[in-house]
Amino acid sequence: MSLEFSQDYETDTGALEPVEHVLDAAGWPQERGDDTTVQCIAPTRWGEMGGLFSYREEPRSVHYSLTLDIRPLPGRKGQLAELVMLVNERLWIGHFDYWQDEGVILFRHAIPLAERSEPTEGEISAILAASIDAVERFIPAFNFLIWAGKSPAEALEAAMFETEGEA
Repeated sequence: MSLEFSQDYETDTGALEPVEHVLDAAGWPQERGDDTTVQCIAPTRWGEMGGLFSYREEPRSVHYSLTLDIRPLPGRKGQLAELVMLVNERLWIGHFDYWQDEGVILFRHAIPLAERSEPTEGEISAILAASIDAVERFIPAFNFLIWAGKSPAEALEAAMFETEGEA
């Protein structure tokens, strides 16, 4: 069985135009790097974070990543990997990664563009919303692990605690 897709269309260097439209509408600062990248600043309740949309020809897709403003301690890599796994079990769209060489935690998602030239604005809006929700919800877990010395399970449990009502 072959899983190759036909590409009977011209390469579209405008695949990131819908990204720019959505970022403009959301009021997120952005900068076009070239035909293949758009950098942006994502406002979260934990501060501004750097986002990057990249167009890739093979496999044809648009990739989004949001870099968390957290620097893990080298001695906690195994526990950080376990926490990333536990957190990812709770996400519907996208996932977190820990890139050891760069020492960064990222939220990532890709939109396959098989047989089409660009993602929809709805897809982009959904990814942005999912990334902000995930970051705002789970940054405390990463901080509990890194700075408070909690185990991955304890860090996640502490981050999932929600209060009801107001004091």
